[in-house]
Amino acid sequence: MTGPLDGLGSAAARLEQTLGPAEDPANPYGFAAAARRDEAGEYPEALAAALRAAGFHLDYLPADWGGTFRSFDRSLLLVRTAARRDLNAMPATMFSITAATCVRLHGSPAQQQEVAALLRGGGAVAFALSEAEHGSDLLANTARLERDPDGPGLRLTGEKWMVGLGQRCEAAYVVARTGERGPGSFTAVLLDLAAAGPELDRGPAVPTGGMRGIDFAHLRFDGLPVPGNRVVGRPGEALEAAVKAQQVVRLMSTAGSLGCADTALRLTLGFAAERRTGRSRLLDTPHQRRESAIAAAALLAADAVALTAARGIHFAPEQFSIWGCAAKHVVAEAVEDAIARCGATLATRAVLRTEGPGGGLFQKLQRDAALVRVVDTSTLANLRSFTGQLPALVKAPAGPAGHAATVFALDAPLPPYDPARLDLNARGRDLPTGTLAAIAGPAAAALAEGGAPQAAALAERLRDALQDLPKEVEQAGPGLALVDLAERFAWLHAAACCLQLWWASRHLPLHGRPPGSAGWLGACLGYLLARADGTDPRHGADLLAPALDTVLALHDGGRLFSAVPVPLA
Repeated sequence: MTGPLDGLGSAAARLEQTLGPAEDPANPYGFAAAARRDEAGEYPEALAAALRAAGFHLDYLPADWGGTFRSFDRSLLLVRTAARRDLNAMPATMFSITAATCVRLHGSPAQQQEVAALLRGGGAVAFALSEAEHGSDLLANTARLERDPDGPGLRLTGEKWMVGLGQRCEAAYVVARTGERGPGSFTAVLLDLAAAGPELDRGPAVPTGGMRGIDFAHLRFDGLPVPGNRVVGRPGEALEAAVKAQQVVRLMSTAGSLGCADTALRLTLGFAAERRTGRSRLLDTPHQRRESAIAAAALLAADAVALTAARGIHFAPEQFSIWGCAAKHVVAEAVEDAIARCGATLATRAVLRTEGPGGGLFQKLQRDAALVRVVDTSTLANLRSFTGQLPALVKAPAGPAGHAATVFALDAPLPPYDPARLDLNARGRDLPTGTLAAIAGPAAAALAEGGAPQAAALAERLRDALQDLPKEVEQAGPGLALVDLAERFAWLHAAACCLQLWWASRHLPLHGRPPGSAGWLGACLGYLLARADGTDPRHGADLLAPALDTVLALHDGGRLFSAVPVPLA
């Protein structure tokens, strides 16, 4: 018998069965195998091959490219299921998503067909934007594309930094300077690296703390000849396309963070349930139970934020210059917190390289999560990217609930995803917070009537905090204070997503609980509002206890730690 949410997680459930039990030490696609690869710094050849055989690499490609993409919420669960075994599954099969999105946004039909064919065949297209000397200051980049003085084409000179799959990719989308000032000074080219001569130097692989075995390389171009037909789109529009594409990447990176946290918490709960201190299980001691509850609340909140963002990009992609950044920040920071608290419970076993739960996997999870936290942009750059929009955002009048029900009801059909609607400015719109006032009162009343007075009070507190935010922004002025308020907004945005999700989906059995169950909601709101206020969630630990009960039930039932039921192999 299936429920209304089973279809959403069906692809993830099938992949789970294909890859087999992750806890089996003999499974080449399991936890122990991932730990062994990490120790040896090996590329996940067998895992990547198994994923390609299952069609995993086609999931982010649209149907007209020969792909199987249907919706981002479905894809998020699918990718998270692979990443919970080994985060390296993502770069090994999906690192081309940025370049593919850019080519889809402004490439010619011939270029789109070329990229689609390459990716369908399991190849890779690298994304080369960043430069070591300039970091997130993209306008300062110096790699240059110029007319060839000796022929009809162009010449590319300069170096691109930390290019994912830079050594093994067959093609690269490279953003280079063609003008002198401003964002319109950059043009993209789609390079066929197999045809490149000695003017291209891929350099040695750059070792990293996380994602060991995945090659990052510095691509150096010394007057590389570039035919004119390799220019993507119009001259001067590459930076805009790249920044838009990174909004999608930020969203999908949350699947990697969630995969790391899911396994970290799963291993920790298993250890704490078996380990005894005196006559008690470690899990039953007050301190460890509190820390586990905080980790559980952080993970459930991150799950809700990522799921709702994955649905929101279908309905309001033009808002993702804010929505995507807020989701990325909250998920990455909440996951870091959850893994740190798991590490405190595991103690010595958290720092052993070959022993401990999962064959010594925990260290890899820590390092992988730290890398995915910054792989597309630094934490500060992510916040600063929408800080300038904050004054307009908080001054926008509250809107009716309207379409929020479609976004936040997990069983509601979504409109097709349209990347052409991605924008660089949300123009004061953020659907989760902008419609929160319309549902906060009724939701609080329903929570109170349903026997969840603490969650009801938190819903009202969230509404009041959002109403007070314009005054805080006005008083802050520019600079660091405004960046701090952007972070506060991100946590309040996340809390709004959780309340909206509960309200619109209260007819569904979220987390396998009866419809309308609010224990998880109170825990998530308590955690997120504490983070928004800059306080330690430990101070409200009683509110967070239901999160641990929710996660333990999912653990005992062999399910992913998600609102959507995904049975594990």
